[in-house]
Amino acid sequence: ILRDVDLIAAEDTRTTKKLLQKHGILKKNTISYHDFSGESRIRYIIETLEAGKNIALVSESGTPAIQDPGFKIIQECIEKNIPMTVIPGPNAAISALVLSGLSADNFLFAGFLPKAKAKMKNKLMELALFPYTLIFYESPNRIKTLVEELIGKFGDRKASLVREITKIYEETIRGSLSTILSEIGQRKIKGEIVLVVEGYKKDLIKNFSEEDITRELIKLLKQGISKKSALKIILSRYDIDKQKLYNMATKI
Repeated sequence: ILRDVDLIAAEDTRTTKKLLQKHGILKKNTISYHDFSGESRIRYIIETLEAGKNIALVSESGTPAIQDPGFKIIQECIEKNIPMTVIPGPNAAISALVLSGLSADNFLFAGFLPKAKAKMKNKLMELALFPYTLIFYESPNRIKTLVEELIGKFGDRKASLVREITKIYEETIRGSLSTILSEIGQRKIKGEIVLVVEGYKKDLIKNFSEEDITRELIKLLKQGISKKSALKIILSRYDIDKQKLYNMATKI
């Protein structure tokens, strides 16, 4: 593919050129396309495609559009009916899920959580009662904070931390969240990190009163959780009709 296309749009042209040289693909036209590329670069790529040229979109380490650049170009191609395809390639989330040993029948890719603490906590509260395996991306300098927050919101669930997949220092730490916290607290963790966490195993509460629901809803709202997120949490805990809950919420 890289040998045959007219142009390569790469997240990092330096790394891509090394790859091309290794495979004997010389004098191939390459341009940069990354998170900070402006609209003019997107417009140039689209116009080149509309002129009948073939372009390969290459990300630095992963698959384009999966926490990597590419989403905007894909959207533009769809809107302008420009044909495209995808070549199956590396994806850290799926690779880490396979290595984790946790259920892969159903899962949610959460990616990087918001950096703002309030938004991060709201997101975790939304996910706390999600019944499927969760996959997070995180940086080395924030991973300890993430694990601590997860223990506080999720409890000590089964988890797996995978870093540097396919590289020399690849490592997988399996166990509970507290086991992982203890391990990473003893040394400095480097590289790209994927944290896979077991989903919530719920038994819906059946015996409750409207007062119990109202009290719990008010408690969640006082914690700074949005009403939308609070309603999701209530529905995940109690065997209650959704419309009945929404009617109760309008009175608060």
